[in-house]
Amino acid sequence: MILDIHSHIIPNVDDGSRNIEDSIKMIEHSISQGVTHIICTPHQIHHRYEKSKEEIIERFNELNKEVEKRNLPINLYLGSEIHYHFKDLNERLIKGEFLTLNNSKIILLEFSYTTRPSDPLEIIYNLNCDGFKVVLAHVERYKWITIEEIKTIKEMGNYIQVNADSLIGKHGLSHYLFANKIKRKNLIDYVASDMHYFRESNLSKALAKFKDKSSINVDRFKIC
Repeated sequence: MILDIHSHIIPNVDDGSRNIEDSIKMIEHSISQGVTHIICTPHQIHHRYEKSKEEIIERFNELNKEVEKRNLPINLYLGSEIHYHFKDLNERLIKGEFLTLNNSKIILLEFSYTTRPSDPLEIIYNLNCDGFKVVLAHVERYKWITIEEIKTIKEMGNYIQVNADSLIGKHGLSHYLFANKIKRKNLIDYVASDMHYFRESNLSKALAKFKDKSSINVDRFKIC
């Protein structure tokens, strides 16, 4: 069993899949990589991608019906990739306005690649205080983050995700070096595809770097 916790395969909700056919091609490629479970995580970015929860669910259900129609051996679940820059992020999470990972108390959180938040640890701490654990998305992309901060985030009870492309050198040298540095220090909790229509899954190649090919505790998301 391989679970991909970060993907953009729901059609017409962000910059991931442009249509159902894109979505099906991405899913079929994932299946060829040995993936059996995918959490769909469309972007939620202030003033850029702000589809309502209801619209995302509707598109997800349409995709699931097509998957069932084609009898594809994959299990799809709902989530979202939430950018930290919503001023009322915590309040909206408490109200249930954003999709968590498979309706758990865990969110996939994204920071700015280049601009350091005023206090990233405090942002995560406050989310923890409100009852949410964080999976920090593609941590190797944040130019400002340090190894010590990553360790602290994990010590707080949160999780670290890196992209498969970064681990195998398909997303630039700096991402490759930092992703593998994090791996050597045993700081990675999740390897994910971060699939878009222009980015295929390379999970099988990336997971080959790990003795435990799953490298995932699926119980966190109530998936069986």
